[in-house]
Amino acid sequence: MIIKFSDTKTDTQGDRPLVLKRIINQSHTDSISLTWVTLFGRHEKVVNTISDRVYYIVDGEADFEIGDNEKGSVTGGDVVLIPKDVPYVFEGHMTYVVMNSPGYIPDSDKIVP
Repeated sequence: MIIKFSDTKTDTQGDRPLVLKRIINQSHTDSISLTWVTLFGRHEKVVNTISDRVYYIVDGEADFEIGDNEKGSVTGGDVVLIPKDVPYVFEGHMTYVVMNSPGYIPDSDKIVP
């Protein structure tokens, strides 16, 4: 299956600082999902109990806090792995590709206070 980036719908999420394109989603497969995202600001702290996540940073930079112990900055070309059940938060201005396995299920991210 060939999926053209140009054929993928661009979405925003209310007042969240994200612009995204869900390239591979549940209409394609339940096994993985792939989303192209541009972030302008802070992504709230979340945990996902269903999927492992991989962030590939395309451009820009951000600061990540993963679990209780790990903090670090990322730039283009870096990769961040978030295992399921591990809370995390990040902030910056960047474009990234995020892959979930199994695929992302809407509303499966739980906000962590």
